[in-house]
Amino acid sequence: MIIKRIAKLIGVILCAGVVVYALINMGDGRGPLDYNAHLDDAAVTIDDEEVTFRDLAFYILFEERKVEEQAKVYNADYTKDFWNLYTNETFIQSASKDVVIDMAIHDHLFYRLAVAEGLDTLSAEEETDLAYAINDFWEDLLDVQWEKLPCDEETINEQIRIAAIAEKYQNHLAEENGPSQAAYKYDGYNYGLIRDEHSVKINKKLWDKFVLGDITLKHTKINYINGLTDEDKEKFKAEKKGLRRNAKDKSQ
Repeated sequence: MIIKRIAKLIGVILCAGVVVYALINMGDGRGPLDYNAHLDDAAVTIDDEEVTFRDLAFYILFEERKVEEQAKVYNADYTKDFWNLYTNETFIQSASKDVVIDMAIHDHLFYRLAVAEGLDTLSAEEETDLAYAINDFWEDLLDVQWEKLPCDEETINEQIRIAAIAEKYQNHLAEENGPSQAAYKYDGYNYGLIRDEHSVKINKKLWDKFVLGDITLKHTKINYINGLTDEDKEKFKAEKKGLRRNAKDKSQ
C-alpha cells in the first residue's frame, strides 16, 4: 500500500514537472519567440552597459552544440529527449540556458574590468591561442547551426575574443589574489562576490520565452504531455484507425 502511494506521488511530481516545463516554453500562450527578431534588444544590463541578444550568439552556439552532442549519445533518433530530461531538480534545457546567460555576464563583466585596468591586450602567444580557439569553434559547429547562425561570423569571432580577454583577466585575479582560477569562473565563489558588487539585470521578459536547444538547432515539435512528436501522433492515429477498421470488418 505504501509503495503504491509513493509510486503515485512520484508520478504526480513527474507530471507536474512536465507541465511546468511546457508552460515555461509556451510563455504567455503565444509560444517561443523568434530569437533572431530580438537580436538588438538588451538581454542583460551590467551597470550601464547593455549586452544584446546578438552578443549572446557565441554562447548559445557553443552550449547548444555541446548539449546536442551529449543528446546524440542519449538518443540519436530523437535528441530532444535529452533536452527534456529532468535531473537535479531542473530540466537540462533550463540548466543549459542558465549556463549561457551566466557565462555571458561573466565574460562581459570581466572584459569591462580588464579594459578599465588596461589588461585587454593579448600577447602574440595569446593571439595565436585565440586563432586556434576560433578555428576549433567553427570546425566543431553542427551543419544545422551554420544554417541558423544568429549573426555574421565576424561578430561571433569578436565575442570569442571578448571571452578570451575575460579569461585572461580571470587568471590575473587568481594569480594576484588566489585561491585558484576556478574560483573566478562563471560559477566560482570569488567571481560571485565580484558580481554582487555590480548591478546585473537580466531581461527575463524576453529571455524566459526563448527555448534553448531550438535557437540554432532544429527539433521536431513534441507533445509535452504524452511525449509524442507530431509525426508520432499522426502515425499512432493512422494505426489506431486501421485497427478499428480491421476489427469492424471481422465482426461483419
